[in-house]
Amino acid sequence: MRTAIQELIEWTNQYEGKMISADQVILKAYKMLEKEKEQIIQAHIDGFDHIVVDFKKQEYAEQYYNQTYNQNK
Repeated sequence: MRTAIQELIEWTNQYEGKMISADQVILKAYKMLEKEKEQIIQAHIDGFDHIVVDFKKQEYAEQYYNQTYNQNK
């Protein structure tokens, strides 16, 4: 599995030798934030597979993400 940032790097590499604006890169990075969120939540779920009842995994993982990464909002 490639991380969101790895995908962003690969995306920018396809423009090697061509013009690409900073605005295009920033827009793509913002689009990758949702994928990054999903990856972090899934990693959190995978990390406690053995200790939490299945129906609570998604809820706990989203709570973890929001507490950890949405502090500025």
